[in-house]
Amino acid sequence: MKSGIFASSDLIQCYAPPNLLSVMPGNRVMLRSGGPEMTVCDIDEEGRAICQWLVDGTLHSYPFYLECLTCFGAR
Repeated sequence: MKSGIFASSDLIQCYAPPNLLSVMPGNRVMLRSGGPEMTVCDIDEEGRAICQWLVDGTLHSYPFYLECLTCFGAR
Protein backbone atom coordinates (compact mmCIF):
# COMPACT_ATOMS: atom_id res chain seq x y z
CA MET A 1 0.00 0.00 0.00
CA LYS A 2 1.35 3.41 -0.99
CA SER A 3 0.94 6.58 0.91
CA GLY A 4 1.31 10.15 -0.21
CA ILE A 5 0.50 11.75 -3.53
CA PHE A 6 -0.79 9.70 -6.45
CA ALA A 7 1.09 9.65 -9.74
CA SER A 8 -0.95 10.51 -12.82
CA SER A 9 -0.41 6.93 -14.05
CA ASP A 10 -2.31 5.72 -10.95
CA LEU A 11 -5.46 7.60 -11.93
CA ILE A 12 -8.24 6.01 -13.95
CA GLN A 13 -9.53 7.98 -16.93
CA CYS A 14 -13.26 8.58 -16.58
CA TYR A 15 -15.47 9.15 -19.57
CA ALA A 16 -17.77 12.15 -19.50
CA PRO A 17 -20.71 12.19 -21.93
CA PRO A 18 -20.51 15.02 -24.48
CA ASN A 19 -22.24 18.33 -23.78
CA LEU A 20 -25.04 19.44 -26.06
CA LEU A 21 -24.58 22.81 -27.72
CA SER A 22 -28.12 22.95 -29.04
CA VAL A 23 -31.25 20.83 -29.28
CA MET A 24 -34.39 20.84 -31.36
CA PRO A 25 -37.87 19.53 -30.60
CA GLY A 26 -37.92 15.82 -31.33
CA ASN A 27 -34.31 15.16 -30.23
CA ARG A 28 -33.82 12.14 -27.97
CA VAL A 29 -31.76 13.09 -24.92
CA MET A 30 -30.92 11.91 -21.42
CA LEU A 31 -29.35 13.41 -18.32
CA ARG A 32 -25.55 13.36 -18.36
CA SER A 33 -25.75 11.53 -15.03
CA GLY A 34 -27.94 8.84 -16.61
CA GLY A 35 -31.63 8.13 -16.58
CA PRO A 36 -34.48 7.44 -18.99
CA GLU A 37 -34.75 8.44 -22.62
CA MET A 38 -36.45 11.83 -22.91
CA THR A 39 -37.81 13.73 -25.89
CA VAL A 40 -37.24 17.47 -26.30
CA CYS A 41 -40.68 19.05 -26.80
CA ASP A 42 -39.81 22.75 -26.79
CA ILE A 43 -37.20 25.32 -25.78
CA ASP A 44 -38.26 27.88 -23.16
CA GLU A 45 -37.36 31.59 -22.99
CA GLU A 46 -34.33 30.79 -20.81
CA GLY A 47 -32.95 28.36 -23.39
CA ARG A 48 -33.85 25.27 -21.36
CA ALA A 49 -35.00 22.13 -23.13
CA ILE A 50 -38.49 21.13 -22.04
CA CYS A 51 -38.31 17.35 -22.01
CA GLN A 52 -40.94 14.66 -21.62
CA TRP A 53 -40.50 11.03 -20.61
CA LEU A 54 -42.57 8.11 -19.37
CA VAL A 55 -42.18 6.24 -16.08
CA ASP A 56 -44.54 3.33 -15.50
CA GLY A 57 -47.02 4.83 -17.97
CA THR A 58 -46.99 8.28 -16.34
CA LEU A 59 -45.89 11.22 -18.51
CA HIS A 60 -43.38 13.57 -16.88
CA SER A 61 -42.17 16.96 -18.13
CA TYR A 62 -39.39 19.25 -16.92
CA PRO A 63 -37.18 22.06 -18.31
CA PHE A 64 -33.47 21.12 -18.22
CA TYR A 65 -30.46 23.31 -18.91
CA LEU A 66 -28.46 21.98 -21.87
CA GLU A 67 -25.41 21.49 -19.63
CA CYS A 68 -27.35 18.71 -17.87
CA LEU A 69 -28.20 16.80 -21.07
CA THR A 70 -26.46 14.58 -23.59
CA CYS A 71 -27.61 12.57 -26.61
CA PHE A 72 -29.61 9.50 -25.64
CA GLY A 73 -27.36 6.45 -25.64
CA ALA A 74 -24.08 8.40 -25.23
CA ARG A 75 -21.70 6.48 -22.99
